Amino acid sequence: MRRVDLINAQVWCGHGPSPELCVACFDHGRLQELRPAHTPARAGSVVIDAGGRVVTPGLVDAHMHLLLGGQTLQHLDLSGVRSRAAFEAEIEAAHAAMEPSQWLLASGWSECQWADQQRPDRTWLAPASTRPVVCWRCDWHAAVVNDAVLGLMDLPDDAVVLAAGGQVGRDAEGSRDGYLAEAAAWRWLQPVIPRPDGAQQRAAANAAIEHLLALGITAVRTMEYRSDILETFVPLAEDCPLRLSLVQLDRDLPLDLTWHEQLPSHDRFRLTGCKSFFDGTLGSRTARLRQDYQDQDGWRGSWLEHALHDQEVQWCRQVLDNGLSPVIHAIGDEAVGRAASLLADVPEDLRGTLEHAEVVSPADLQQLGGLRLSVQPTHRAVDAGMANARLGEARSSWVLPLASLQSSGARLSFGTDWPVVPADPMATLRAAITGHDVNGVPFHDGQQISVQEAWRAATCDASEAAGLPVAMQVGGPGDFVIWNGDPLLDLDQACVHSTWVDARCVSGEDLLNGHSLGASNS
Repeated sequence: MRRVDLINAQVWCGHGPSPELCVACFDHGRLQELRPAHTPARAGSVVIDAGGRVVTPGLVDAHMHLLLGGQTLQHLDLSGVRSRAAFEAEIEAAHAAMEPSQWLLASGWSECQWADQQRPDRTWLAPASTRPVVCWRCDWHAAVVNDAVLGLMDLPDDAVVLAAGGQVGRDAEGSRDGYLAEAAAWRWLQPVIPRPDGAQQRAAANAAIEHLLALGITAVRTMEYRSDILETFVPLAEDCPLRLSLVQLDRDLPLDLTWHEQLPSHDRFRLTGCKSFFDGTLGSRTARLRQDYQDQDGWRGSWLEHALHDQEVQWCRQVLDNGLSPVIHAIGDEAVGRAASLLADVPEDLRGTLEHAEVVSPADLQQLGGLRLSVQPTHRAVDAGMANARLGEARSSWVLPLASLQSSGARLSFGTDWPVVPADPMATLRAAITGHDVNGVPFHDGQQISVQEAWRAATCDASEAAGLPVAMQVGGPGDFVIWNGDPLLDLDQACVHSTWVDARCVSGEDLLNGHSLGASNS
């Protein structure tokens, strides 16, 4: 039996206002008890001396795209671009450094970050000459491509694309300008992009896992396609140091769920849900609103997929009949209301979740009481800069009103939606606790939540929503982070010292001293 005692630790287990000095005792990677600080380590235990540092449960990201995030670590990063000239310079430099046969894949741009807010088109990609180029917008709901890629796509008429929930940009002469949104990007662009081989996919997944562990993240709920689950994640199931809750992204009806029976399932790896997209995003103006966009008269955004075809009840029933959680992407206020109505009847034990809930009308707050909302405070901080333009000043106060949601009884769990925004849990917590935008400016002050509420949403409550065991509770897994500094007191000064899963160090400095008191059973 492997026995580990964590001593000299200021432990916060998800309750109480601040960490308390104590001894944490683990058997087989599970927390057995918390003892007073003066208690000696148990005979036969391996000792971890935290040196007086603060220890919290491992951080949990309740909504991300792990494999895609790993792939983007190899993309050209356009998130820092602030002008067309800078955009083109990045494309030119990347093109010059690549082999002739390679595609240039980039991500992270947002027109909201440059002064004229001009949307990029294929002419911005001219520095890459005839090389195929795909540049994903930061929200991954739109992309701009060049002629080399357009020539490979079998795009139908715009009316067909629009009926499928997609958009195709046109220039002043009426030619396709390379901008593709929603179904135009996912249904017609994705199939022509070369798919990485198995080794490349596994390398991307492993790079992502290493990246997340270094940030203090010990568990994630990740949205993945069937093929990637089987080919990339199943081989990792027994040895992955990160706890995984998988949500199936394949959405065509009728759902094929028979293959789930062959998947491994344990507290480090399990398939927990299926996802549906009800609408798009605020940045791409495809989130579904009840009233027009402030900056586009006559346009209220897009219904997508099951919501577009009035198939959401049929989809939800198939998910529930297979014992899985319905996971619904809804960002605009009309989409949020529609998703909430559907989730109201989901059995408690199947953990239906409404993802994002970014634009919440005050009239919908009562309807959200008791529902699980998987939200991303960093989205609020980032989108604050365009909220007035997209929604107008009055409705901009509806952007992820955390305090109002908390008061309504909604059950909040936090994630990042990586790679839409960086997988930085400290940025998530900072946005929730301060209510500030990414520039540190207050955004509709009064919607911030307390330090303890935010940390619970990023740890214990996120685990529960993801269908994973809650860490650092008696009987629960020994997933924890040892910190330099106190992250509950000062997020800006604290940093991860080491990350532990099942009471084993998986990132950072391993403090196991190799010394056992008495006979060792490790």
